[in-house]
Amino acid sequence: MALILVIDDQDMVRFTVKRMLASKGHEVIEAASGDAGVALCRAHGPALVVTDMIMPDKAGGETIQELRQSGSLAKILAISGGADLDMATRLGADAVLEKPFRAEALLETVARLIG
Repeated sequence: MALILVIDDQDMVRFTVKRMLASKGHEVIEAASGDAGVALCRAHGPALVVTDMIMPDKAGGETIQELRQSGSLAKILAISGGADLDMATRLGADAVLEKPFRAEALLETVARLIG
């Protein structure tokens, strides 16, 4: 299966998304901030990055832009319960999901993005 990076400042969100993805055999690495996520993406080259849009140090929009400018080939799934997800798509996200989302919606989106 695929290596997936989950970037979210909320521990419970990272834990829950990691469990959902691991249940399908994916290897998951985590970052609690956009800066840490960008560094992990550069170091590990995941197939998919799942990033929250609202984070304190570096917002998801900035994270998406930095990943795209760095030449990362990872697909990007933006998640948020309050941000403009259309903006995430304009900045380079391949897909978006509004929080709260169901496990099925996450897993279907991941399957569509990375096969």
